[in-house]
Amino acid sequence: MKFEFLPNEVLLQCFQYLNAPDIFYSFDQLNSHFSTLIRNVPLYLNFCQMKKSLFNHFCQTILLNPEIKKKIIYLQLSNDGTPGQIEHFLSLFSLNKFLNLRSLSLINLKKNNTKQLLSILPFLSNLYSFSFTGTNIEILEIISKSKLRILTVPHLELKSTSMSKTITGITSLTITESKFDNFNLFKLFEYAPMLKYLNIQTLENSEMNKYNEPKKTANYLKELIINDCKATFENLELLLKYTPNLKIFSIFIANNMNMFDGMRWQQLIETSLKHLSVFKFHFQDKKFDKPMQKLNKFQPFQNDFWHKQHQWYTNLEIYTRTSTIYTIPYEKDTYELTCNTDKHGYLWMKNSNVFDNVKTLTLTPKLIAKNSKCYFRNVESLILTRHSDENYDEDDDDDDDDDKPDLKSTEIKLLHTIVNLSNIKHLTIDEEFYANSSLLFDLLKELPNVSSLEIDEEQLMKFVKNNELCKYLNKNIKKLDISTGECLDERIFLNKIKIIFSQVFSNIEQFTCDYMKQVDDLLVILKECSNLVIIKCEVISKPVNSWILINASKLDVYFDFKSVNEETDDDEYNDDDDDEYDYDDDDEE
Repeated sequence: MKFEFLPNEVLLQCFQYLNAPDIFYSFDQLNSHFSTLIRNVPLYLNFCQMKKSLFNHFCQTILLNPEIKKKIIYLQLSNDGTPGQIEHFLSLFSLNKFLNLRSLSLINLKKNNTKQLLSILPFLSNLYSFSFTGTNIEILEIISKSKLRILTVPHLELKSTSMSKTITGITSLTITESKFDNFNLFKLFEYAPMLKYLNIQTLENSEMNKYNEPKKTANYLKELIINDCKATFENLELLLKYTPNLKIFSIFIANNMNMFDGMRWQQLIETSLKHLSVFKFHFQDKKFDKPMQKLNKFQPFQNDFWHKQHQWYTNLEIYTRTSTIYTIPYEKDTYELTCNTDKHGYLWMKNSNVFDNVKTLTLTPKLIAKNSKCYFRNVESLILTRHSDENYDEDDDDDDDDDKPDLKSTEIKLLHTIVNLSNIKHLTIDEEFYANSSLLFDLLKELPNVSSLEIDEEQLMKFVKNNELCKYLNKNIKKLDISTGECLDERIFLNKIKIIFSQVFSNIEQFTCDYMKQVDDLLVILKECSNLVIIKCEVISKPVNSWILINASKLDVYFDFKSVNEETDDDEYNDDDDDEYDYDDDDEE
């Protein structure tokens, strides 16, 4: 059966997985049936990392078809890599006209967006979920007027007692940056009694005598995540006494020896967390205990309470300077396999799910053979490095090996035994990591879906001499990040920048660098890379900034930079410089 003959009910299900601009680009004006259908379905609109011309085109579509606003139930806007996008959208549309909007996500919000946003939010009566990062805004006084239940914010100030009426309906709360102590959390439990899910960044330590006043029990709280616990065990025990119905608890602790206490955790769970079914933790200890002492601390996590009663299994990894105990599967999305470790645990077997959550793997290739029991099936980003400072034995470092590659053909062939290579989309080559061009080419051929590359400019210049490698990079790499190391001005690849971007990376869609000094460099990149969507720089010079201010609106490219180097002694930008590259307003879609 052809797609166009599928029942409307099936088509509606399919459209839920598509971004609204893609739906309209593919089906609008295809025929009257689809043109009518796509204007009467719930729409999910995500502008994140979208090309400027596509953003402008769909905004124009909404302006010409105002009924679309009533169909949008999810909206995500982002200033990350696409600066000014939120402000531009809010200048075109008043969100209070999006009558059925249920979820709003704003990434890298800027101060100049907040005033406009605060005047609109109270009128989004159907808003159920609101998330933002970047500049903090005081929203507590306005969300009481909405149906908001899910909230993600960088900070949350708990000062006024009048707040007790403003967040009573929130059931899911994520605070990405604020530091909390028990006193603040008890206040939060009082002001948001319906909380079912709470995710905080840091739990600070605090004086126990602050808690003499009556405390509110979080009776509805089912899941608690503490990403960085700096509190003592005593503070934690006190907090968890007031979360009696907790079912899922995740906690990450660094450098706290007292947390390596399996018996104390068992007692806490048995007395205060009787409904706990999922316990995820990652405890790191930086004390120089002998391996046997660390094993002794690990043993209390191996009894029947952990294994038989709850099916909670743990692994222990012992390094020279640190040791880590974590629950299986490993909960963090990053993992470093960069030094020899002494591994102990219940599940060290091939094809187990230990590292299924790992998305970013930092790897020293010479350790592949020694870690054949590890398997990373869901890694999307691979970082190659020489070694880790942690547990690096200088006696093994031979200065005579500095010119030898850190990657061998045998290691490339073994890589698939510990990593699912088909999932990897991004490759980073650490600045100290050395691999010749033929070995890098062999590696990339084993990584068929890599489309993003981060590399030091000095290494890059060595690789561009390999024609086969250059052709491969030009065909496959869509995102390029060139780091410049310690020197910002005297960069090696400046003299060959046209070769790099015309013959090696002409198809990139996103380019990132530390510093953009010369306007001529920018013009070459824009001329040679016709598919560019985003150029990101940490720092740009005054001449480059002047050129961007004059010409950015004419281009279908976003320029995202953090600061301008005001001390540059370059000649000020001369607007004659763009004669060679005539950017006309008519070129913009």
